[in-house]
Amino acid sequence: MMSRILPVIICFFCFTAADAQIKTASFYYKSGLQLRDQNKFPEAIAAFNNAIKLNKKFDSAYVQAADLYSKSGNWDAAFFNYKKAVSINPKFSNAFAGMGKFYRDSKQNLDSSLYFYQRAAGLDTTNKETFYSIAWCFNAKKEYDSAISYAVKSLAIDNKYRPGYGELGHAYNASKKYADAIVQFKKNLAISVVDVAYLYSGYCYLELNNKEGALEQYEALNKINEKMAGALKRKIDAFK
Repeated sequence: MMSRILPVIICFFCFTAADAQIKTASFYYKSGLQLRDQNKFPEAIAAFNNAIKLNKKFDSAYVQAADLYSKSGNWDAAFFNYKKAVSINPKFSNAFAGMGKFYRDSKQNLDSSLYFYQRAAGLDTTNKETFYSIAWCFNAKKEYDSAISYAVKSLAIDNKYRPGYGELGHAYNASKKYADAIVQFKKNLAISVVDVAYLYSGYCYLELNNKEGALEQYEALNKINEKMAGALKRKIDAFK
């Protein structure tokens, strides 16, 4: 009788041990997220690494650790973890985006950065930061039409996303497409009121020698952001 019971007991303990291991990896991962949100980055990295020790296929833990390594400037460790996550999950967009950031910020290799950011964008079309990052790279390469295209995509996801406006405004200004910029900003303002859209529109009107148009943007901007409106007004007052 004992010989029949023993295998069942062994199987039961095998199951509970594996179940406990998964829960422990998950526990460390959740702890890492909490520590990250408290800006306790070294402790968070340690927690994510503990999760990885218990679950070698924990792709999200690799990416979270990599993100924090990059914040601390440990790019070699960051790249290793991003690459590991991709090898586990070839469709993990955040891992590809991390590799894009690695090549942009650590290696200053814009072509490689664009390759990985575009891989990330192909896997997740809802991430405004990825489209913004692609626009940033194209602006750095002085390929302004491409920068405009991707900045517009970032704003299509979040019309109030300020970094997207920054890249869009820069690309329009650098390419001297002021009339096109005004048309685009009007489209954005039709979706929701955004102070930076009025600001950039005002600057573009001045570039087109249209002081009246710039004043209209100032009046609208002054109702929602007096400080920003003041910056535009100084430009208008200096206009001759």
